[in-house]
Amino acid sequence: MTALRGASTFTVSGTTTRQGIPTQVNLSIGGTGGCKGTISARSGGTIDVVRTRDHSFLRGDEAYMLAQTKDMPEDEASRARKEMSGRWMRTKASDPAMKALTALCDRDGLLKEIYSIPDAEKGALTKIDGQEAVTINTTRGVFLVATKGEPFLLKVTTSGPNPFDLTFAGINKPVQVDVPADKDVNDPDDNG
Repeated sequence: MTALRGASTFTVSGTTTRQGIPTQVNLSIGGTGGCKGTISARSGGTIDVVRTRDHSFLRGDEAYMLAQTKDMPEDEASRARKEMSGRWMRTKASDPAMKALTALCDRDGLLKEIYSIPDAEKGALTKIDGQEAVTINTTRGVFLVATKGEPFLLKVTTSGPNPFDLTFAGINKPVQVDVPADKDVNDPDDNG
């Protein structure tokens, strides 16, 4: 965990589950609070995510927009889908409403949650994506840790009420977080 915390960047992908609902994630996380990737939405569809130190940008695909507008009157839903189609929504990174969606972008929070799993015990050697790893068994799941070079965490699978199955890759590879152009952003703060 210390090695991974010291990494400048990494990509995390896999499944997290909250309140029995699985979420697919694929996020590239930079060392300066930057993050980009995709998250499956609980309501349906997929959300593109870009987060900087100051702002979060979210853009839902067509399935997400349909799920978000399904209970609206059709003319209102159609107008909302047309207005938001292909556009990003910008909020402050500190916005509590966005915290749940962008929680995995918080590298320290993510690693702290994993780091707090107790009673680790060394297990057998194995391979993941052609890379040799040692199995670390805990009371809540299994860690796979690289045996060559830096001892980076490569995969973690946990059980319990909020399990996750996450793979870590692209460690120390550059992550370019490009902020969407203003013309493609719908900023709620600008709408009163």
